[in-house]
Amino acid sequence: MNSSKAFDDVILYLEKIISDGSEIDYGEISKITMSPSALFQRIFIFVSGISIYDYVRKRRLTLAGHELKNNGISVIDAAVKFGFQSHSAFTRAFKEQHGITPSEAKLEAARLNDYLPINFSEMRFIGGKRIMAEMKRIIYKKADERLMVGMHRETSFSEAGGVWRDFFQSGVIEKLNLLSNVKCCGDIDENDGIGFMHNFVDNQNFHIIIGDFVQPGTEIPEGLFARHVPQGLTAQVQIEGNNVADILASAYLLITEAVEKTGGEIDYENFYWCEVYTHERFSEPLNRGEKVTIDYVMPVKARNE
Repeated sequence: MNSSKAFDDVILYLEKIISDGSEIDYGEISKITMSPSALFQRIFIFVSGISIYDYVRKRRLTLAGHELKNNGISVIDAAVKFGFQSHSAFTRAFKEQHGITPSEAKLEAARLNDYLPINFSEMRFIGGKRIMAEMKRIIYKKADERLMVGMHRETSFSEAGGVWRDFFQSGVIEKLNLLSNVKCCGDIDENDGIGFMHNFVDNQNFHIIIGDFVQPGTEIPEGLFARHVPQGLTAQVQIEGNNVADILASAYLLITEAVEKTGGEIDYENFYWCEVYTHERFSEPLNRGEKVTIDYVMPVKARNE
């Protein structure tokens, strides 16, 4: 089996049936790859991190989201077009992927969590783990002293998505808007949310503040939590991926590799992990169904400092 060509040809085949609503023909996949279907399915999962069935499902839900948002198709017509047996099954699957219902996807402000076609030529691995995203930039900046202000929770990586939903459904944004004249800093671009993770209990559990940076000495509105962030050297990183999940799964390995290669060292004594969802690189591309970029900020020091 010519692995590269086989994967490319399978993706072309899957994209065709994703668009026309056909069922997956594993016999056809076996012909394309000239290998037993069951064997290729296992290889596909190992290389891509997703099963063929789930790939097709995520891609159909992606296309369905854009049909609903941009073409005015009804929810039931979208369900039928993309191969779902019932309105309820489609709604459950749609909400699981996009975090909103199909009806909510019709709203102008709706944000979709797209799953873009796999490009096998762009795949790479670090330490045996497949990297699903790409490092776009790393620079080092001296960050001023600041306060991180917002909604505070104890959470884990598996539950953090729910904390973000709570943030957008709460009144925290309105309270943060009261601080617009004291927001900082010049190194943080306009954004729709900053997630500041700190006090890591282990590699899964941590505290998070979702909000914004403000100047030291700011009077904090009631109901908001504030944490002091000292001045110091930071690594500021941009990572691009087909979707948020791919970026989050690869970010730590990409960042630690980049810091080490550029002569730095992550400052674990003063460690925090900051995700910035900017207008330009995240929100606007997300609304257009394009690749998105998450900005990261974390404290570093010169090696052997």
